[in-house]
Amino acid sequence: MASARRALEDLMTWPGLSAAPARCGTGTAVLADGAEIVHFHSERQADLYLGRPAIERLHEELGHSTAVRLIQGSGWVSVVLGGDNDADLLITLASVALRAQTHRTADAAAGVCNLGHISIIPTGHLA
Repeated sequence: MASARRALEDLMTWPGLSAAPARCGTGTAVLADGAEIVHFHSERQADLYLGRPAIERLHEELGHSTAVRLIQGSGWVSVVLGGDNDADLLITLASVALRAQTHRTADAAAGVCNLGHISIIPTGHLA
């Protein structure tokens, strides 16, 4: 869980962010002004709320990363954490998530992360 732990520890140094159990029931959430912007579900998966407008704007760039998983219609993106570069990407995307949070509406789907919509195969379990 080194990269997930490092990313969470880094985010906890940012002003105005706090940690709490994720509302989805799995893992730790990072909150900004009470809104969940990042979920650390496991040592290998984190979800970030970027919002649909930001995802549409960054869609091409996000598609270039092998660590990013997009779910059609979701305002959340999933990041597969395989090392320090992925943790750095997550931290960078957290700044986008903070901006998205300031423009967040009462969208009911905003609180529904991507947990259960993607499968991460643990390292060493590939056939």
